[in-house]
Amino acid sequence: MPDFSIPRRRFIQIAAAGTAAATQIGCGRKPSTVGHRFEIPTTCELCPNKCSVLAVVQDGLIRKLNPNPENPKSRGMLCARGNAGLLQVYDPQRLRQPMIRAGARGEGKWRMVSWDEAFDYTARKLSAIKEKYGPQGVLWSSTEAFAEVFFQNLGQAFGSPNSVRHPSLCLASVNLAYSVTFGTVPSFDLLNANYVIMAGANRFESFITPDTMDLIDSAMNRKTRLVYLDPRFTVTASKADRWYPIKPGSDLAFILAMLHVIIGEQRHDKDFVAAYCHGFDELAGHVKPYTPEWSEKETGIPAAEIVRIAREFSDAAPRALFYAGRRSSWYQNDFQMRRAQAILNAIVGNWDRQGGMVPNTKIALGELLILPWDDPQAPRVDEIEKHFPLAAKGDGAYLKLRENVLSGSPYPVKGWMIFKQDPMNALPDQAKTMRMLEQMEFVAAIDIQMSDTAWYADVLLPESTYLERTDPIEVLSGIWPVVVLRQRVIQPLYDTKPCLEIVQGLARRLGLSQYFDYTIEQWNEAAAKELPLEMPLDYLKKHGVFTPPGGPKYGTTLNPDHHFVTKSGKIELFSERLQEAGYDPLPVYQPQPEPPPGKFRLVVGRKAFYTHASSTNNPWLFDFAPENRLWISPRAAESAGIADADTVEVSSGTGQVHLRARLTQEIRPDCVFMLHGFGKRSHWLKRAYNRGGSDAAVLEAAWDKVSGNAAMHETLVRVRKV
Repeated sequence: MPDFSIPRRRFIQIAAAGTAAATQIGCGRKPSTVGHRFEIPTTCELCPNKCSVLAVVQDGLIRKLNPNPENPKSRGMLCARGNAGLLQVYDPQRLRQPMIRAGARGEGKWRMVSWDEAFDYTARKLSAIKEKYGPQGVLWSSTEAFAEVFFQNLGQAFGSPNSVRHPSLCLASVNLAYSVTFGTVPSFDLLNANYVIMAGANRFESFITPDTMDLIDSAMNRKTRLVYLDPRFTVTASKADRWYPIKPGSDLAFILAMLHVIIGEQRHDKDFVAAYCHGFDELAGHVKPYTPEWSEKETGIPAAEIVRIAREFSDAAPRALFYAGRRSSWYQNDFQMRRAQAILNAIVGNWDRQGGMVPNTKIALGELLILPWDDPQAPRVDEIEKHFPLAAKGDGAYLKLRENVLSGSPYPVKGWMIFKQDPMNALPDQAKTMRMLEQMEFVAAIDIQMSDTAWYADVLLPESTYLERTDPIEVLSGIWPVVVLRQRVIQPLYDTKPCLEIVQGLARRLGLSQYFDYTIEQWNEAAAKELPLEMPLDYLKKHGVFTPPGGPKYGTTLNPDHHFVTKSGKIELFSERLQEAGYDPLPVYQPQPEPPPGKFRLVVGRKAFYTHASSTNNPWLFDFAPENRLWISPRAAESAGIADADTVEVSSGTGQVHLRARLTQEIRPDCVFMLHGFGKRSHWLKRAYNRGGSDAAVLEAAWDKVSGNAAMHETLVRVRKV
């Protein structure tokens, strides 16, 4: 094992505790004849994929993490991030005990305290804000996690309507667009598709998921033709059959032209459209002006190529997909672009068919141990019902919420509870987020590390890492749904707690204990009892995952009696729901402005070994990319006197950052690119501190007009040599 800088005495204590924990769990597999060696099933937390893991524990130490082959969604894999989960536990830079700020915010002075003192302090501050401003005066921010339900429930029991979640910085526009069209958000059967179009979905590089593994299997074996659109020549572009460096913001023009060709040449699935779709005649009339020649001027993709792709796509249907991807909105019309994707998929009849889009199968859990609480009395501070009436109310609209909090309208919000989220890096316009933090009377952060946001908090409540705790059972829906358990494999090394115990400690002091009167074991027993197993929780402890027999199912909705969860009961090409809400019922193209001389459109993205901004400081992952560089074309760099590896300043209307340049032909001359997750402010993240530049510092705040989702590609920047 590497040197994790743990004192020897503490190391021996940890080993003894860990051995006892493995024995108490009682689910160890394949005990070794040498020492106390176990393989304990659990579920990875290093990204939203939730792959199943076998933790190899020997003498109380986690020696290795292996993939659990029993989970079909994991595809028998464990990626770089999954392997690096081990270093969450043994990283000396992790949070080890509760702390209360002892100096000015951001000064880095902290006082180590007991959990009792941390809970008392936090509850006292929350109660004071509630007394002065009402329960709506506290904002509850969280990111995707199994235990997020406990944090959210505490905020609701507290009486606040103001919860805001990660989707409004991620998938909100995609989810809403597909929900409006199909009444649900489907999965994409990439393993069995014969033709796939991806626009900006850099699946071979930015995010390794089951979709990625399926695409690798099919595309690399030449079973699937892959067409890829992106201003950058990414790893995915290098593996595609054809790559087009599309003009940023013109994806909708490309899709509308494809619809024009397919409908004009009668290449759509006429029987499917007649039986299952609503509004085809309106769609056919709508796309007539959007010719391939018109699209060529907007996208830079030759008209003949657009015609060819449209014909190939329709010929391959129903095993043809325009893949939605997983990322934030690009532009303020992102919802309509995603709607056009959904419509294109629908008219070639790929719905609920092998190699197409498949409605997710779900598994029902038992009744959860939740007592009802009173509904909040105040409206949401982001006024989501007014500005984004179709958006998911529980997720909120983060950027609009921040605007209203800063203005104090419609009421003041002065407390901020944050669970495992880093708004300082997740939200564009970091300066505004900083102002929002500064105007708070109280900020608490629950995390495993000193994130940039935690650095400016008043109290830190350290959560145990995922290998040191048991979380709620979770259903992973999809083409092949599974139930997974994340269970503790060793005792916590330090004075940390799982989310439920943190919530219970606060609830006791806030007079809300009755809503959290259960253990994690009782919660999971209640959740698992409906599974078709003799002893469901014991089964999950032993295997880590339950997969219903039978495998993927296709065609369950393709019958005359099926009612789609839409106003018409059919797949809605023309949406009356959108029309009634004041939006375009069919996708309408709005061109993006050209960058003026001396400016570039900033494009952002990720690498698969980093999860947003949360794992840049991981000791193993950091070595893959210790800094980010600015991608800029040699032609653009030459005019600015910039050479490769020169330090440059990237500036916008919100701020500026310094980082080194990477001159490359792999990006359009009108664009520059930055990798997300760098330029950390927290001094406790010693590896990542001040390395590279933070995209959040220069991205300007903009959001999709329908979903409220953050639009990350609206920013134009200047670049100069420093």
